[in-house]
Amino acid sequence: MSQTEAISELLKQQPDLSDVRQISEDGSVLVYKVNQWHEGQYRKQSVRVVTDIHNHYVLQREKDLMHYLNQFQDDFPRFNEIRKQSGCYLKFFDYVGDQTLAKRVKKNKGLPAEEARHFLANMISTLTTVHSVGFVHSQIRPENVIVGDNRYYLTNWKSAMPSLASFETELLVGDQSYTAPERLNGEVIDASDIYQLGCCLYFMLTGKHIYRLKKSTHLFDQLYAHANHTPSKLNRLPIFWRQLIIWMTQKAPEKRPGLAELNQWLKDETVPKKVRKQKNKVVKDFPDDSLTALADCHYLYAIFKKASLYEASGDLETAFNLYENGAFQGYTRSENNLGLMYEKGVVVRQSYIKAMNLYHHAFEKGNPYAAFNLARLFEKGLGVPQNVSQAFKLYRFAAMRGHLPAQNKLGELYLAGVGTVKNYAKARAWFGLAANVGYEVAQLNIKRLLSASIKKEFSA
Repeated sequence: MSQTEAISELLKQQPDLSDVRQISEDGSVLVYKVNQWHEGQYRKQSVRVVTDIHNHYVLQREKDLMHYLNQFQDDFPRFNEIRKQSGCYLKFFDYVGDQTLAKRVKKNKGLPAEEARHFLANMISTLTTVHSVGFVHSQIRPENVIVGDNRYYLTNWKSAMPSLASFETELLVGDQSYTAPERLNGEVIDASDIYQLGCCLYFMLTGKHIYRLKKSTHLFDQLYAHANHTPSKLNRLPIFWRQLIIWMTQKAPEKRPGLAELNQWLKDETVPKKVRKQKNKVVKDFPDDSLTALADCHYLYAIFKKASLYEASGDLETAFNLYENGAFQGYTRSENNLGLMYEKGVVVRQSYIKAMNLYHHAFEKGNPYAAFNLARLFEKGLGVPQNVSQAFKLYRFAAMRGHLPAQNKLGELYLAGVGTVKNYAKARAWFGLAANVGYEVAQLNIKRLLSASIKKEFSA
């Protein structure tokens, strides 16, 4: 039985659900339309099934944000409940529609300008609420917009995050065909949503990607396009829309309009003179090596990736220099990897103190890998007095953020009662969480745990 079939069967087994129908699938999230028996009557619900649940921190943050947004019922489908079932989370929302903007545009090969105005007005209202509490959606794309009866709704709030530079903002995993260029420097701010919204408007009006990217386009080429390319065939758009999209997709985030300025555009369709006069040289080609080209332009993500490749190839000195470059600019992934080189004494004089300092800086910005490495030093007393209690706290910080070795380690500490009170149930839960996503050490640990439990039961 496939995972999709298993999830469908799981929903059909819920005693209050009927008429289960899958709507879409996006990575670890499957979306279904169901009828739910609630307080003596049926109600239509959209159920988002999350199969990857190892990052507790992100899931809890999304849940808290959804509860907060319930007070703005005109802008957001109401979030009703969350259930944990068979290693999945089932998130229930009022059903508002099942057609995404991507499907609607594909079906109609572009939508009229009045629809685009309606979409823009809806998104301004939605983002005004979200930005006011310091969050950025960060994944505004046609697949994450639901077309309701009289409104466009932004979905998939798992990707929403505070507009602060952090480990999360540095991560670029999966498709990045709607990513704002500043993300290459680990920056996600309100203006990043504006950029993505501008890309969506272009797609809505033309039926094409703003840079003509395809699903097969490599990640590095996607990022290069957002950093360097100009919008394709803008002259085919009405002049007011052309100028708006140019304004919204400026490469420098400070040059983009804010939500208030977009609201004003809806009234008078005017943009600043400097935008109207702007003439960009058409750029649509890719270099032979987009990653190297981005690193040469000093983007921190590219510098880190190049350093990782050099390290893997054995050119440790070049890797060290590139990690140092990124770490000096506060890029947490570079700080962590540079810390590892100092800890091990690779092409540099070994220093636990420098390693700890780098780990700590990265940990303060939410890097779970750095928290795990810092915990190791406290647990073993390397460069610092041994402190298993502090190590436990750091392991837990990393484990809550989905770090698999930390989740396994937390299980071991609970099992042994080191740094915390011995707790068999919690040990099994943490082993199980990491084991469910394929972490082999945790899979072995939970097998040993279950085997020991069975032997104990039979010997009793």
